[in-house]
Amino acid sequence: MAEYDKLRLEWDCRRGMLELDKIIMPFYLEQFDNLTETQKATFVRLLACTDLQLFSWLFKRARASDTELQQMVDLILEKQGVVINN
Repeated sequence: MAEYDKLRLEWDCRRGMLELDKIIMPFYLEQFDNLTETQKATFVRLLACTDLQLFSWLFKRARASDTELQQMVDLILEKQGVVINN
Protein backbone atom coordinates (compact mmCIF):
# COMPACT_ATOMS: atom_id res chain seq x y z
CA MET A 1 0.00 0.00 0.00
CA ALA A 2 1.45 3.34 -1.06
CA GLU A 3 1.77 6.20 1.37
CA TYR A 4 0.61 9.58 0.13
CA ASP A 5 1.76 12.94 1.44
CA LYS A 6 -1.66 14.46 2.15
CA LEU A 7 -0.34 18.01 2.44
CA ARG A 8 1.42 17.70 -0.90
CA LEU A 9 -1.68 16.27 -2.54
CA GLU A 10 -3.85 19.03 -1.13
CA TRP A 11 -1.38 21.59 -2.47
CA ASP A 12 -1.37 19.90 -5.89
CA CYS A 13 -5.19 20.03 -5.94
CA ARG A 14 -4.97 23.82 -5.90
CA ARG A 15 -4.94 24.84 -9.51
CA GLY A 16 -4.52 28.10 -11.38
CA MET A 17 -8.16 28.10 -12.47
CA LEU A 18 -11.06 28.56 -10.08
CA GLU A 19 -13.22 26.23 -12.18
CA LEU A 20 -10.77 23.40 -11.56
CA ASP A 21 -10.46 24.20 -7.86
CA LYS A 22 -14.24 23.89 -7.50
CA ILE A 23 -14.16 20.34 -8.89
CA ILE A 24 -10.82 18.82 -7.92
CA MET A 25 -10.41 19.95 -4.29
CA PRO A 26 -13.86 18.80 -3.10
CA PHE A 27 -13.32 15.45 -4.82
CA TYR A 28 -9.98 15.04 -3.06
CA LEU A 29 -11.37 15.99 0.35
CA GLU A 30 -14.51 13.85 0.06
CA GLN A 31 -13.42 10.85 -2.00
CA PHE A 32 -9.65 10.25 -1.97
CA ASP A 33 -9.58 8.04 1.12
CA ASN A 34 -12.28 5.80 -0.39
CA LEU A 35 -10.45 5.20 -3.67
CA THR A 36 -8.66 1.96 -4.46
CA GLU A 37 -4.86 2.05 -4.52
CA THR A 38 -4.94 2.02 -8.33
CA GLN A 39 -7.40 4.92 -8.38
CA LYS A 40 -5.28 6.87 -5.90
CA ALA A 41 -2.22 6.43 -8.10
CA THR A 42 -4.22 7.54 -11.14
CA PHE A 43 -5.51 10.61 -9.28
CA VAL A 44 -1.93 11.55 -8.39
CA ARG A 45 -0.97 11.18 -12.07
CA LEU A 46 -3.94 13.33 -13.03
CA LEU A 47 -2.69 16.11 -10.75
CA ALA A 48 0.57 16.16 -12.71
CA CYS A 49 -1.31 17.22 -15.86
CA THR A 50 -1.53 20.84 -16.93
CA ASP A 51 -4.48 23.04 -16.07
CA LEU A 52 -5.35 23.27 -19.76
CA GLN A 53 -5.49 19.49 -20.07
CA LEU A 54 -7.59 19.17 -16.92
CA PHE A 55 -9.96 21.91 -18.04
CA SER A 56 -10.40 20.27 -21.45
CA TRP A 57 -11.12 16.88 -19.91
CA LEU A 58 -13.28 17.99 -16.99
CA PHE A 59 -15.36 20.28 -19.19
CA LYS A 60 -15.63 17.63 -21.92
CA ARG A 61 -13.85 19.63 -24.59
CA ALA A 62 -11.58 16.61 -25.16
CA ARG A 63 -10.92 13.13 -23.81
CA ALA A 64 -7.69 11.97 -22.23
CA SER A 65 -5.80 9.57 -24.47
CA ASP A 66 -4.80 7.60 -21.36
CA THR A 67 -7.74 5.33 -20.47
CA GLU A 68 -7.01 5.37 -16.73
CA LEU A 69 -6.89 9.16 -16.66
CA GLN A 70 -10.17 9.40 -18.56
CA GLN A 71 -11.79 6.94 -16.14
CA MET A 72 -10.63 9.14 -13.25
CA VAL A 73 -12.03 12.24 -14.96
CA ASP A 74 -15.34 10.42 -15.41
CA LEU A 75 -15.33 9.34 -11.75
CA ILE A 76 -14.63 12.88 -10.56
CA LEU A 77 -17.48 14.26 -12.65
CA GLU A 78 -19.83 11.54 -11.42
CA LYS A 79 -18.95 11.88 -7.73
CA GLN A 80 -19.08 15.67 -7.82
CA GLY A 81 -22.39 15.66 -9.68
CA VAL A 82 -20.98 17.80 -12.47
CA VAL A 83 -23.14 17.99 -15.58
CA ILE A 84 -21.58 19.55 -18.66
CA ASN A 85 -23.85 20.23 -21.62
CA ASN A 86 -21.94 20.48 -24.87
